Amino acid sequence: MTTTIEDNALSAELQELFLITKQWSTDLQFISEESEILKNLSQNPLEPEVNRKHALLFSSLEQHLVKLKLQLIHLQKRLAPLTYGPIKEIKLSLIEEHQLLKREMENILLTFHETKNELLKHIAHD
Repeated sequence: MTTTIEDNALSAELQELFLITKQWSTDLQFISEESEILKNLSQNPLEPEVNRKHALLFSSLEQHLVKLKLQLIHLQKRLAPLTYGPIKEIKLSLIEEHQLLKREMENILLTFHETKNELLKHIAHD
């Protein structure tokens, strides 16, 4: 389904979606940098099973981060011409893609905070 953009409100919404994806990119960069710091903290002598568990969690988190970064770049490339260029047609799939990424961003942020809190508990006990 394709819609022609003639409404200023819709144009403003597209700009907002674009800005949201830019914020998500910043969030992913923050998670990536924080993960590196936490991985370095976890190099301290912890129980081997705790180290293995957190190494697996961070590895999974990093893989998810890479996937989400690529999806965000793709979405930004789709949004940019609609937001700032002369092309004024949108497809419903654009909104669906944005909603899917929104859920994935919420999940990765939650997972990151849970992993971080669990690791910090183990570090505090040692």
